[in-house]
This record gives sequence, C-alpha cells and structure tokens, in this order.
Amino acid sequence: MSVDRVSIGELEAAINRARAAQPAAGPESSLTLEVATLAALYGRLIWERRDGVELAALSDAERVALRLWLPPGGPGRAEGAAGG
Repeated sequence: MSVDRVSIGELEAAINRARAAQPAAGPESSLTLEVATLAALYGRLIWERRDGVELAALSDAERVALRLWLPPGGPGRAEGAAGG
C-alpha cells in the first residue's frame, strides 16, 4: 500500500465501511453523497481495468470521501485516524 495511491481493494473497503455506517435510504434506496462518489470512482477503475489510482488524480470530493471512509492507516490517512 502506498500513501500516494489507493488500490481498488482499499476503495472497496471504504465503500463497504460507508455503506455499513450510512445505508441507502428512502423509497428509492438513495446512496449518500460519499458512497455515490466512491462507487463512481470504483466503477471508473473497473471500466478502465485499473487496479488503483493516484491520490493526486482524484477530485476534491473523491479525496474527502476516501479520507472519511478508508480504514485507519490507509493511503493519505494517519495511523489511528477516525473514520465514519
């Protein structure tokens, strides 16, 4: 794991953490903004057949969502940082 890059597995873990803490809600089962943002990034990586992405290549919204939901010690996170 690199502090400058997030793998698709780490992204999937962040999505799972966010979905567990903030499940889809409402009659349409709408995702939260953070989950939708991470899911769109995940879909893009799948579509492009990539196994990860550089943090510098992410939008501000993608970086914020990752910081919120990556497990402690993940890329761009201090060890023990709180998430979700």
